Amino acid sequence: MLWILFAVIAVIIMPAYARMSTGSEQVIHEVTVYGRIVCIFSFGLFLESVWTKILQANGDMRTPMIAQIIGAITNIILDPILIFGLAGIRPMGIAGAAVATVTGQIVAALIVMRKGIYRSPDIRLYPGNIKKIYYLGIPNILMQSAYTFYILGLNLILAGFSDQAVTALGLYYKWQTIFFIPLGALQTCIVPIVSYNYAAKEIGRCRETMSVSVKMGMALMFIGTLCFELIPSQMLSVFTGDQRVIDIGTVAFHYIGVSFIPMVTSLTFPVFFQAIGSAGKSSILTLVRTMVLFVPLGYLFSRIGLNYFWLTFPVTECLTTCLGVYFYRKFIKRTE
Repeated sequence: MLWILFAVIAVIIMPAYARMSTGSEQVIHEVTVYGRIVCIFSFGLFLESVWTKILQANGDMRTPMIAQIIGAITNIILDPILIFGLAGIRPMGIAGAAVATVTGQIVAALIVMRKGIYRSPDIRLYPGNIKKIYYLGIPNILMQSAYTFYILGLNLILAGFSDQAVTALGLYYKWQTIFFIPLGALQTCIVPIVSYNYAAKEIGRCRETMSVSVKMGMALMFIGTLCFELIPSQMLSVFTGDQRVIDIGTVAFHYIGVSFIPMVTSLTFPVFFQAIGSAGKSSILTLVRTMVLFVPLGYLFSRIGLNYFWLTFPVTECLTTCLGVYFYRKFIKRTE
């Protein structure tokens, strides 16, 4: 049901959504073509996500990992074939990229579904279980949905400067994904560890898990900081030859790179509180970071100038971290 609702809404609003970030009719057309295909056929993504969480809840991290890898490889192989029309296939352009994406998602879903289907429990258990699932899942739902809204908000702000500024932000998120994959995996792994130990009243182990995960996360993100500070123009050149985009992006990468270290804690604290069942604190941290700070600060800094806009990232991460530390200290005092 969620997939159908998502697909219908996406098909209707896709052109308007594209126009929020650019005035180029060619770009709007390509965004609409790509977006409608990936949204209409996103059932693979929906099914893969559900089955992956079922397997992870049962302690099986290997199968989802294999599914993700094979799905990504499928996407990579199909991209040039469908986009440029190799092996006797008609060139599909941007539509080919979309088809390759959804095909990879469906392949991943087929892999995890082999071990993700279980006999349904008594239907009388549904209301109570659904309520509990959504209560604990609200922080993650907010985190995923707020991400989309704050990116849209930042794009709207940057669109007031130029299309190149919007492109620079998009290129940042392309590179950010590479550095955030290990951090995201680390956060996924600490949830069951913290949950099990909290339930067993082993608060010391919860604190140790948090400490180790933050240190490991900072070590990983320090590499990202070095790259963003030392070779920003080279990183941007991988995706674009537009010198204006590279100039804007170089300044942006310098500012944003500073935010990577505090970003570890601003993202890990919500995960920790979700793991111990404190959905309220987790939701507050997520909403403060994405809705209360990111977009309003972005707007305020943009009034000074484009270069100052990028200060939004380090300031937001530092303020969110401060709030997270406050909540965490209250948790420590309460459990001592």
